[in-house]
Amino acid sequence: MIKLFRNIRKNLLNDGETTKYFKYAVGEIVLVVIGILIALQINNWNEDRKDKAIVQDVLKNIRYDLVADTVAYAGMLKQIPIAMDPSRELLNGTFQDTISANALFEKLPYYSFAHVVKNQSYEKVINAGITDFFEFNSLFDDINTYYTTDSNRYNQVIKWDDEDTSKDGVRWLDMNYEVDVYQDTFYTENEIKMEQSEEDRKIAFLEQLKQPAIRNSIKMNIYRKMRLKEDFQKMKQKATSIIQKIDEELKE
Repeated sequence: MIKLFRNIRKNLLNDGETTKYFKYAVGEIVLVVIGILIALQINNWNEDRKDKAIVQDVLKNIRYDLVADTVAYAGMLKQIPIAMDPSRELLNGTFQDTISANALFEKLPYYSFAHVVKNQSYEKVINAGITDFFEFNSLFDDINTYYTTDSNRYNQVIKWDDEDTSKDGVRWLDMNYEVDVYQDTFYTENEIKMEQSEEDRKIAFLEQLKQPAIRNSIKMNIYRKMRLKEDFQKMKQKATSIIQKIDEELKE
């Protein structure tokens, strides 16, 4: 092709067609420029395809994390009633008189929820400095809100419940009630000598249960669990919504 252009230019010069030569030369330059622009466009198109493929992989990884979150939220929502119902039984006195002192103590709300939002894939995006998400920009706005504003609020409630439940645990040990070592992998119930009899322990526990400070701490624990339930539901709904949007985008 280059040899053909060179021969054309040579013939025009030999024939004295200077004007035609210059017109041809300009046309040739235009063709070269067009060729370069087309090549650049193809290269840019290929780069966009590669970058878009990376973003799609990122979305798939974030989707994986979100699915894990929804499973965790669903599990904790099932556990919330299990955490609150024994506390209500204590406050309302709706337990059998034959219940043991240990069983009474175990109804106290002494555990908390500590699920941390799974954000590893999102953090990789932030650390990689990816800013252009092509047609997925609106979707990434939702994802960013979930992992920042929503997660920060959720983590504050989780921390609040965990810290206050730990303080309650200290209060349970100051109830003038001798606790037993729970039956588990290392110890068996009543293995360690008790100074208080079973009857005295029950009387001491039930008397302490009448104290406003004890009752208020149990009520506050129930309130925190209700707040957590709302947050688990909200976070589950948001995560599920984003998963559906990701599926719609990747399907197109």
